Amino acid sequence: MRKVLHWLVVLAVGALVVVWAMTGGTPEFTDASPPANAPDTAFAWHTVAMPGGASSIVGVVRAPDGTGRDHPAILLVTGTEGFNTDYLQFARELSARGFDVAVGCWFRTEGPTGAGTQGIACPQAPAFKGVSEAAVGDLDALVKGARRALNDPLSLALVGFSRGGGIAMLRASGGAPGPVVSISGMVEGTTSWGNLADEVNVVDRASGVRAPVLLLHGQDDELVPISQAEHMADALQAAGVDVQTHWYPTGGHGLAQVPTIRADLVQRIAEWLPTTVSPAASRRAAG
Repeated sequence: MRKVLHWLVVLAVGALVVVWAMTGGTPEFTDASPPANAPDTAFAWHTVAMPGGASSIVGVVRAPDGTGRDHPAILLVTGTEGFNTDYLQFARELSARGFDVAVGCWFRTEGPTGAGTQGIACPQAPAFKGVSEAAVGDLDALVKGARRALNDPLSLALVGFSRGGGIAMLRASGGAPGPVVSISGMVEGTTSWGNLADEVNVVDRASGVRAPVLLLHGQDDELVPISQAEHMADALQAAGVDVQTHWYPTGGHGLAQVPTIRADLVQRIAEWLPTTVSPAASRRAAG
C-alpha cells in the first residue's frame, strides 16, 4: 500500500511540474490579494495563467443569495483604456440584478495602483495586441480562468466595451460558445484615431459566429462610428445569427459614463441574457 501511495504522489508531482513548465512557471490558478485600490470585500481575487508565461488577475462578485446560478455568468472585457475600478462598479450593478460577474485583464497595463486611483495595473499580463488573431488566445486564457473562478458556470457571456467588444466578437467568429454583448464595439479593424498592426475586420467573419449577440452603440459615437455596429448587425443577420440591437441617440463612445444610459445598458443586458439559455439548461442549473 505504501508503494502505491508513493507512486501516486510521484505522479501527482510530475503532473504539477508539467503544468508549471507549460505555463512558463506560472501556476494556472491561485487565490490572490485584492489590488490596492480595489479593497471591496465583495470581490474574490485570483491569479490566472496567460500565454507565454504571463499571468493576469480576475475579480469575481457574486449575485446575492446564490441567485447567479439561475442565469448565465458574465465576464466583462475591458476596452483600450485597460482595467479600472469603473469596471468593478459595473460588475456590482450586474450582480445586483442576479448575475455572477468576473472582470480582469486580457492585456498588460501599467497604470496607477494606489488607493483612490482608478486604474488597476496588470503588469504581468500579455502585451496589448488590439482586435487581432494573436489576442484571441489571450482572451481564451482569461475566459478559462474566469470560468474556474466562477465554478464552471453553465453559460458564460462576454460583455465587451470598445476594443473589448471587438475581441469578444472576433473570438465568437471562430465558433466560440457563449453569448456576446458588444458595447460601442470596434469591429471593423479601425477607429477614427487609427488602428494597430494586425487588427482585423470582424464584420467579414460574421458567418463564423454561432452565439447570440447583443449590439449596443451610440449614434453619435465619433471614435467608433455607428456604421460599424450597423454593418456587424447586417452581416450577422445575413448569416442567420440571433442578433439584437439598440442604438442610443446620444452618449458618444462612453455610453457607460452617462448615468441614464448606463442604467439602461445594465437593464438591457439583464433582460436579454436569460433569453439566451434554453429552458432545459435553466432547469439543469436550478437542479
